[in-house]
Formats: sequence, structure tokens, C-alpha cells
Amino acid sequence: MKSIILSMVLLSPFASAVECKADNQYLQASYKVSEQTSQKLPKNEQSFTLWRTPRQVAQQSEQLVELWRQLSNQQIRPIRYFTQAKRGIEYQPSEVKGSQDFSSKYQLVSDQLLAKMQLQSEQGEGCDKKQRYYLKQADTVIEVVWLSNQQLVESMQVNTANYSRITSLQSVSFNKQTVLEQFANWDKYQTTDYADIGDNESDPFLAKMINLGFVEHGATGFYDTNGKALKSNHHHH
Repeated sequence: MKSIILSMVLLSPFASAVECKADNQYLQASYKVSEQTSQKLPKNEQSFTLWRTPRQVAQQSEQLVELWRQLSNQQIRPIRYFTQAKRGIEYQPSEVKGSQDFSSKYQLVSDQLLAKMQLQSEQGEGCDKKQRYYLKQADTVIEVVWLSNQQLVESMQVNTANYSRITSLQSVSFNKQTVLEQFANWDKYQTTDYADIGDNESDPFLAKMINLGFVEHGATGFYDTNGKALKSNHHHH
């Protein structure tokens, strides 16, 4: 009898939601970002991978990794890694521009924004629970499909009169070992403190990064290989 009760408990939506939350702490999720600034121009498409453990999250694009660590005092410490050079630049929490909201990094949409949005529908349960959110602010419409028990954006669409951006989940994996290995791999890169860069301008790598505009004060946005800020984080400017 005990085993029957136990299996019923494990099958209940609440139990599976709890399991989801435990699983989602170590994940690797691939996203595609599609942007259009006007009907006349072709779409700009990019992709990135979101990696996370309970206290750190990274967004990895082709040659760049933006990593954020949440410290015990809830402050955020960013590190920017350049994968080709296997080098990194570390920032102090005081050097971070703008929002110190870890949830916006961790799950691509902040708890604050979700709280402002209108829940339009809900379907599924456990790991498959999906919520659709909607928000209209001035001329901007934001729509989010949110996998609530995985703390994961399935899709997010931002539309204004002359701009649209769709971020969509392509695949997700919850292999803890793979995730830990990836963070450990980045951890081996040689890093320089942002504050010390001025003293190291003879370092060819740092000189190049300064020249390209990668090393800006407290930057936390996405950059392409030429150091141009990508519009996927256009609100940082």
C-alpha cells in the first residue's frame, strides 16, 4: 500500500513542479534571437546559449561569454570571457551599470517585469506548465510564453511601431555535469580586473579590446565581434 501512495505522490503535479525546480538549477538552453528594424530591411538573426547553476548564469554567443555571479549579499559580479583568446575581464559589483536584478539574467525576464504583466492563459502542469503573459506600455507590446516551473522563457516577443524582436527557445538540457564542466572550463581562463586594465595597456589582447570598444565601464550587454552593442540588450544604452 505504501508504494502505491508514494507513486501517487510522485505523479501529482505539485511533486513534479518541485522536481522541475530542482532540475532547472543546472541547465543549458539554446535561444535564437530574430530582430527587424523595419519592413524593408532583412531580419537580423543571432543565437546564444544560456548556462546556469544556482548562483551563476552565463550567456554565450559566438566568441563572447557574459557571466554573472550572485554574491552572498545578493550583489552581482560580471565577468566577460573571450573564448578565442581564452581571456576574461572581471568587474566589481560597483562597476555594473543599470539594473542589479539577477532574475533578468538568470531567466531572461525579470520577476519584476513578469509581475507587471497580465497572465492571459495557462496550460499543462509540472515541467510542462506554460503561462502566456502580455504587457502594453506606451507603444511597446511585450508577450512572453513562460515555463513557470522551469523558470525559463519559451519565447519573448517585443514589438514597437518600427522594431520587433523575438527570442525563442530552441533546445534545453539539464545535464548537471556538462554545465559544471563548462563553468569550470571558463574558470581556467586568464582574467584581468577591469580596474587594472589601464596599467596593462601594453598587453596586446587588452589593447585590442579597448580599441574595439569592448572594455567599457560596467558594460553588461551583448557585443558582436566588432565590439558593437547588439540590439538584443538595446535598453542598456
